[in-house]
Amino acid sequence: MILRSILKYLPVALACLLAAGCHSSSRVPKEQTLGPPYDRPFPVGQVTDAHWETQQANAEAADFIFYDHEFEGTTARLTPGGRKHLLQVALRLEHVPFPIVVEETPGERAGQLDLARRREVIGQLTQLGVQAVDPRVVVGPAFPEGLSAMEGEAAYYSTLHGSDFASGGGTGRRFSGRGGSFR
Repeated sequence: MILRSILKYLPVALACLLAAGCHSSSRVPKEQTLGPPYDRPFPVGQVTDAHWETQQANAEAADFIFYDHEFEGTTARLTPGGRKHLLQVALRLEHVPFPIVVEETPGERAGQLDLARRREVIGQLTQLGVQAVDPRVVVGPAFPEGLSAMEGEAAYYSTLHGSDFASGGGTGRRFSGRGGSFR
């Protein structure tokens, strides 16, 4: 009988205990309920932003490289595309800290041709009114690496035909449509 009366009032007693334990007269600041700051997750983008900013700066620096193919053959004269590139560099030069790099010619390390190309770039920029450009123009290797033969072939065919090219391990097969076609 006693056990029955205890069991009858047990749920009411537990509800009162829980209500009393959950209700407190002193308020805890929200900052203390979150835990220490080092346990909180970073805001969205905080971790990756530095990586993307580095990538962007590297890409902008690569805009200031004059590649071997922007000069006519084995001369120091700029091609029409090279002259257009030079104008773009001249417009942006005062706003960025990057050096102007004249790519070393293949098989030659800072030879006479590279120095002549450097002088040509300096002369052209000086004619355009760019001040104190001499210390910023250097001869050196290009920052990005070149393409492998398979990557170059894929880029060539995708440019010509405007479609994807699957080199398939050097098989030279370009896929277009259902059945595929060979070049």
